[in-house]
Amino acid sequence: MTLLASISLGAFDDSKDAIVKLEHAQAEAIVALDFETLSRLYADDFRFTHGTGVVHGKTDWLESLRTGESIYVSREHKALEVEMHGDLAVSYGQLHIHSYFQGEERWFMARYVRVYVRRDENWQLVSHRTVEQRDLR
Repeated sequence: MTLLASISLGAFDDSKDAIVKLEHAQAEAIVALDFETLSRLYADDFRFTHGTGVVHGKTDWLESLRTGESIYVSREHKALEVEMHGDLAVSYGQLHIHSYFQGEERWFMARYVRVYVRRDENWQLVSHRTVEQRDLR
């Protein structure tokens, strides 16, 4: 069973709680390599701007996870705020991340801004921008 089977992409839910659930589901799905959940959560026009400046679209980002270029051991939210604007939601968060990138172990903090849009009664992530990133070691 995928993570989103239980939360249904926040269907018909205007609450901040729906976005918070999606934020946690996304973090868990990346660690679990749950591509079904991630494919549904990310909009086709999703853009991920990493703290390094690298920009991935949905396909490129999922491929980097599939190939093992990026392996996430944990992604733990340390802070999370959500603003609701009708069919648009903005989340501001801070993650502590343990990962391997091209075989190199990394522990880092990432502060981000994400934009969700409600389409066809479901929330989808259209943009993630890391605004600060620093090593935790």
